Amino acid sequence: MKVPSRIWIRVVLGAIVVSGGAVFGAVQYFSRDLPSTARLEMIEPTVKTQVFASDGSPIGAFYVEDRVLVPLKDVPGYMRDAIIAVEDRKFYSHWGVDIFGIARALITNAVTHRRRPHGASTITQQLARNLFDMYQVTISRKIKEALLAVRIERAYSKDEILEMYLNQIYFGSGAHGIEAAARVFFGKHARDLTLGEATLLAGIPKNPRDYSPIYHPDNAMKRRRVVLQAMVDTGALTREQAQRVADEPIHTRQGKAEKSDFAGYFLEEVRQYLEKRYGADRVYHDGLRVYTGLDIALQHTAEDSLEAQMRRIERYKKFGVTRADYDSALARGENPGPPKYLQSAVVAIDIQTGLIRALVGGRSFRESKFDRAVQAHRQPGSAFKPFIYLSALENGYTPADLVLDAPVVLDLPNGDVWKPKNFTEKFSGEVTLRYSLDHSINISAIRLLMALGPQAAIDVAHRLGIKSPLQPVYSLALGVSEVTLMELTNAYATIAAGGMRGDPILVRKVVDRQGRVLEDNTVYREEAAEPRANYVLTSMLQSVINEGTGRRARRMGFTEPAAGKTGTTDECTDAWFVGFTPEIAVGVWSGFDRKKTMGRAMTGARVSLPTWTDVMQTYYRNHSGTNFKEPAGIVHRVICEDSGLLATRYCTRVRREVFVDGTEPRRNCDRHGPGALQSVDDLNNLDSANRHILDQN
Repeated sequence: MKVPSRIWIRVVLGAIVVSGGAVFGAVQYFSRDLPSTARLEMIEPTVKTQVFASDGSPIGAFYVEDRVLVPLKDVPGYMRDAIIAVEDRKFYSHWGVDIFGIARALITNAVTHRRRPHGASTITQQLARNLFDMYQVTISRKIKEALLAVRIERAYSKDEILEMYLNQIYFGSGAHGIEAAARVFFGKHARDLTLGEATLLAGIPKNPRDYSPIYHPDNAMKRRRVVLQAMVDTGALTREQAQRVADEPIHTRQGKAEKSDFAGYFLEEVRQYLEKRYGADRVYHDGLRVYTGLDIALQHTAEDSLEAQMRRIERYKKFGVTRADYDSALARGENPGPPKYLQSAVVAIDIQTGLIRALVGGRSFRESKFDRAVQAHRQPGSAFKPFIYLSALENGYTPADLVLDAPVVLDLPNGDVWKPKNFTEKFSGEVTLRYSLDHSINISAIRLLMALGPQAAIDVAHRLGIKSPLQPVYSLALGVSEVTLMELTNAYATIAAGGMRGDPILVRKVVDRQGRVLEDNTVYREEAAEPRANYVLTSMLQSVINEGTGRRARRMGFTEPAAGKTGTTDECTDAWFVGFTPEIAVGVWSGFDRKKTMGRAMTGARVSLPTWTDVMQTYYRNHSGTNFKEPAGIVHRVICEDSGLLATRYCTRVRREVFVDGTEPRRNCDRHGPGALQSVDDLNNLDSANRHILDQN
C-alpha cells in the first residue's frame, strides 16, 4: 500500500525534531561546566613576572610556567606558516572544528582499533585544551573541547587565536610559548628566529619530550623534515627552499642551563617583597614587570670579589671545612649538609636615590638560602663606634678634644670585674677624638661612652637607621649588640646623605601586564642628625681610610673621597668594613654562620675591606666622584695634636681640623712654646718642616 506523502513528511520532520532535540540536549549536557562567553572574552594566560636591573636588563623571573607574551606581528611569518602547515592547514577556513578531519580520525581509530579518540584537533581545539586544562582523553572531553573551540572562534578573530596559541603551547624544557622557546633553545627573541630554527620549533609541540632538539636532535631533525614537507604541500615554501633548510645543522644551547645563581639573594628579597605586597598568585601568574636599582657590574664585582677573597682567606688559614671541600663532596654525590665554610655578605646603597645597587647574602644561594645581609644579626664591633662619636659631637665635643686611653676597670652588676682591652693591647695616653676613632681605640671609646651615657649613643644609632634593639651597657662601645649588615650600611648611608635618613629601596617600580604602574618608589628622607656635627663625623671617618685602620683601601689604589669604619669582634668572629662616598654606601661582613674565630689578625681591614674596595673601584669606573659637601657653620683651625689646642710654630704634630662654629679651641697650645696660629691662612707662618708634616697627615 502506498504511504501518503504527508505521512513521510511527518516522519521526516519528527526524526529531524527528535535528532535536533537530541543534539540540542547533548550540547546542553556537555556545555554545563564549560567557561562562560564572558570568561572567554577575558582569557589571560599565565605569564611570568620579570625582574629588571637598573639598565633595563632582565635579571630574573618568578613563574609557574616560563612564558613571555609577544604580539603576532613579532612572530616571523614563516613561523606562523610552519605551525599552520603541520598542525591545522584549514585554520583560516574552519569555524573551530574540522568535521572532515574528525571523520577521518574516527575511521582511522576504528580501523586501528584505538580505544581512545585520537587526532583531528584544530589549533583552536588545542588552545581550548591548554587554556582550560582539558587533558583527560575521553569522548566526553573531545566533545567539550569542540564546543569550547566553537565558542572561542565566536569570541576572537583568527589572528587573535593564533597569537594566543603561539603564546600558550608547551615546547618542552620548561618553555611555554614561542618567546620562551626561542630563548631556551636558541638564546634569542622569537622575532629573530631563522627559518631553520622556526621549522625546528614548529615540530616540537606534537611531542615535546621526544622531539627536543637538545636531548633528541636526530628526532628533531626528522620532525623538521615533516614540517618542511607540510609547508611545501601548502605552498608556504618551494621544494628547493625546504631542501636547503632540511640540510642545515642544529645549533641549540647545549642543554638547558641550571638557574643562574647570579643575584640569587637579591631576587629572593624581591620575591618576598612582592608576595607580601601583591600575593603569590599575582607574582607567579600575572606577568608583573619589576624594575629595581640593581647595578649589574657592581653585583658581579661584589659576588666575584667576595668569593675570591674568601678563598684566599681559606687558603691562608687552612680552615677545617672550605668551600672547595664542600664542592668536592657535592661532585662526589655526597650530601654534606648545610654549608659550614667561611661566609661573607655585601650591601651597596645609592645615596641619592636610596636604591639597593648590590646585595649578596652569602657565597652560594643554591647551597644556602639564608641571607646574611638581611637576616643575620651579628656584633658590629668597632663599626658601631661612629654612633658614639656623633653623639659626642652633637653634645659639644670636637675632634680635637682629648680623651684618655688608659686601663679601665669596671664592676659589673653580677659581681664580676670587666677589664676591657685594646686590640693592640697597648695604651696611648691622651689622644684626640679623631685619633681615637681612626685608630679604633677601644678604651678611649668606652671612656667617651661613660661620659655621655649609653642611651645617648643608642638614640643616635636608632635615628640613623639601626632598628635592632641595643643594650644600654658600656660594652656597647665594643659593638656587642647585634645588628644586620643592611641596617648598619643604611645607617652609614644616612651619614653620607648629610644626616638625612631614608629606608633602602629594593623595588623602584612595578608595572602590570597592561602597563599600569602599581607602585613607583622614591626615597623619602628626614633629618636624623645635626648636619654640622654629621659633617665633622664624616671628616673623622675620612681619616680612618686616609691614615687609620682602613688605609689599606688607599694602598689598593682607591683614590676617591671616602669615609668608613672597620669592625672586628673579640676573637675575630666577625669582620666588617662599612664605608661611603658622596654617591654610594657599601657594607661588607665576613665570618662563620656559627660564631667561631677566624683566627688571630682576621680583622675587618684584612678580611672585608678588600671586597669593599673592589666594589667601590668598579662603581667609579662608571661614575664621577665628588667631594663631601660642607654645610654652613663649619670653621677650620690648625691644632696641635698633642694638646688639641691652637697650634704654635713650636708644635711638632699639627693638622688642619674642622669644627662646628663656636666649638673651635680659643687657647694657644703652651706645651711646646709661645705663639699661636688662629686660622688656616696662618699655615703660611709655619716653618717648612711643619708644613711638610701637615701635608703628610
